[in-house]
Order: sequence, then structure tokens, then C-alpha cells
Amino acid sequence: MSKSYFISDVHMGAAFCDRKALEQGFVTLLDRIREEKADAVYLLGDIFDFWYEYRYVIPRGHTRALGALARLCDSGVKVYFFRGNHDVWVYDYFEQELGMTVLEQPYVAEIDGKLFCLGHGDGLGRTDTMFRLIRWAFHNRALQVLFSALHPRWAFGLGYAWAGHSRKMKNIPENAGRYVFRGEQEPLYHYAEAFGREYKASHEGRSIDYYIFGHYHTPGTVKIPSGGQMYVLGCWVDGGEYAVLENGCLSIISAGSPDGSARQAPAGSSRI
Repeated sequence: MSKSYFISDVHMGAAFCDRKALEQGFVTLLDRIREEKADAVYLLGDIFDFWYEYRYVIPRGHTRALGALARLCDSGVKVYFFRGNHDVWVYDYFEQELGMTVLEQPYVAEIDGKLFCLGHGDGLGRTDTMFRLIRWAFHNRALQVLFSALHPRWAFGLGYAWAGHSRKMKNIPENAGRYVFRGEQEPLYHYAEAFGREYKASHEGRSIDYYIFGHYHTPGTVKIPSGGQMYVLGCWVDGGEYAVLENGCLSIISAGSPDGSARQAPAGSSRI
């Protein structure tokens, strides 16, 4: 038996929700994965609503979640972490202290005989200037060093304020269409189609079977013409979900499911 989990957009620490309940739900899942002795967990970004890693300072909060992640790694389960746009400032703490492996998107992995293209999803396919400028600033090492010079009290105040503003903008009715997964109209769809074509051409015709991303906060699925199916996982603050690959069968599970029950999500199926 083989089993791998794919989790995105938990947003631990987010305002306007029950933070303790959100973290406890994540910890409960991690403990269940450890008890099951699963093969791997892929954390696809925005696991934290805001994370900034200082050299000598550990951010307040998330203590139980960090402990659960450490126990999971210590048990032999492989845990992989992708930076999201809310927790982009991850350096070496997760690898050195917890035992996770940090990966860069897009990442192709063969899991149980299936090819997966994985990542958070932000920035893939987008070309608008303002977005690229903001993304450049967040990833610029010189600006990160300057931000590190701020006292954590001010840095995290700014960080959580920015994260709260981002969520507020998504919840404004007139902006709703900008923050949902739009299927074939989405730049991420076109990115996946181009990526799949290039991958097939350079790998003797072998196609990607599944693309799994997060970021959009609204679940969606769409078939990719070059091969495979793309799934966008929902945000846990809004209920959320995660994916499980068990013995070659991919399932989508509600994050609020008390027993982890699931239904199969075959390629080409509608959202479940």
C-alpha cells in the first residue's frame, strides 16, 4: 500500500477565523497521516498566513503544528514544502530543524507510477507588470535583508496586515471574479498546457497525469489538452480540502471530514 497527501492554503494564523480550531484541524490531519505511516506529504504553499524567518527568532504561534510536522518527519514520512505567496520567506529552518525538504515550483514527481506537476500556483503563467513587480520585491534578497532589520514586532505587524488586506480584497463582491479559478480562461491553465506539451516532447511522449496547485482559494478542476487533469485545492479558512493518492487512485477530501472519508476523483471527472 502507498499513500501520499497534497495540502495547500491552510493559512494558519489568519485573522477573522478561529485560529486555534484551524491549527487543530491541521494537526489532527498530520497526526492521522503519521499513524497511517503514509509515504509522503506535499505542502503546496500558504500553509501559514504569514511566515518570516529570522536567523535567531521563531515566530510566535503555530507551536502545535510545528511539533506535529517534526513528529511526522521523525516518524519517517517524507514531508515536502513549497513556498506560497504568504510564506515565501522560508529559508533553512524547516529543513534543518524539522526535517522537511523545500522544493521550487513547478516540480515534477513520479508518485506511485503517476506523474505529478506540483506547486503553489501563484505566478505561473501571469505576465501583468504590477504582479511581477510585487513578486520580484518579495523574492529580492537585498530587500529581504532590509526587512530582516526590522524588529519582529513591527515586521510581523506589517506582514499580518498585508495578509489581512489580501483576504479583504478577495472578499469584496466586485473583486470576486478576479479571485476565482476561471478554468480555461486562467493563465495557470495555459501554463499547464504549455508545460505539458514541452514535457511530453522532451520525455519520449510521456504525459503529466495530474497537476495540483493551490493559491486561488476557490476549488476547481479542468482537463489539460496536452494530457492529464489539473486540480486547484480550496482554502482551509473557507472549509478547504486536500488530495490523497492511494494505490494509484486520486481522491479529493474535505478538510472538515471527521473520518477522512473520500470519493475517487478520476481524470476528467467533475469537482467533488
